[in-house]
Amino acid sequence: MVPLKEPLSLEQYKRAELKDTLTEGRRGLLIHAWITVAVVAALIVINILVASEFPWSVFPAVGMSIGVAFHYFGIRHEADDVARRQSEIEAEATRLSA
Repeated sequence: MVPLKEPLSLEQYKRAELKDTLTEGRRGLLIHAWITVAVVAALIVINILVASEFPWSVFPAVGMSIGVAFHYFGIRHEADDVARRQSEIEAEATRLSA
């Protein structure tokens, strides 16, 4: 960790926290999506090799894709969640200092 030359302002801290939270969320979504693709591909191969008469691999593929979609929509609202959490912390700090 690099020491700061001067203290962060509240706005700088808010921007840094938001950026870090969004970056972490995107990274998690990317990992989730790649794992989903790998598992679905494996299921399709198993489906073709073992029971090619019925495409059952479609069902877990749809279910897993719904999970990735919810993860995506959760990240879309992450900025609102961070702003709300920051407001609550500021309000609590103000209340405690009064």
